[in-house]
Amino acid sequence: MKRGDIGSQILIPCFFWAAVPATAIPLPLVCELTSEESSAVKIRLTERTTGSLRGELIQNDKKLGVFQSGKPKRGKDPWWSFQTEKHSSKGISVFFQDTELWNPYRRSPRPQDSNRVLFAGLGPALWNWRAAQKRPVFRDNSDLLKAAGGLWSISNQCVGGRIVDG
Repeated sequence: MKRGDIGSQILIPCFFWAAVPATAIPLPLVCELTSEESSAVKIRLTERTTGSLRGELIQNDKKLGVFQSGKPKRGKDPWWSFQTEKHSSKGISVFFQDTELWNPYRRSPRPQDSNRVLFAGLGPALWNWRAAQKRPVFRDNSDLLKAAGGLWSISNQCVGGRIVDG
């Protein structure tokens, strides 16, 4: 299917902050987001829940925690969440087509053309993590912090943050 084929797209990723019990359905393809600051840091979204995509924040193939994205509701921004054990953090997702900001109130660029995303607040959230055992893992990890504060490339399996139906 072509990248811009709207019929092949299912869901805009948004990031979910609450641990809401939901039935997760495996995605037909893995939606991978790669940090433009450090290619060793990735987000792999592998499941669909009600209103979100769920996966893992990974560095050098080591799982750091659960990452979710949720689609925007009318008048609200797309969002992200990150969880480890009993702690979580949340923020908004800012999408781009190359260097042009996606704005839900404009016609261009279209959401399905987004190929980059910024997770506003992820870097400070990791720096200030509340769980004492994880704090040094995140705070002392300059590659992770640079990745968290920078842009992420959206893989071709996630057309503009939407999953391509396999």
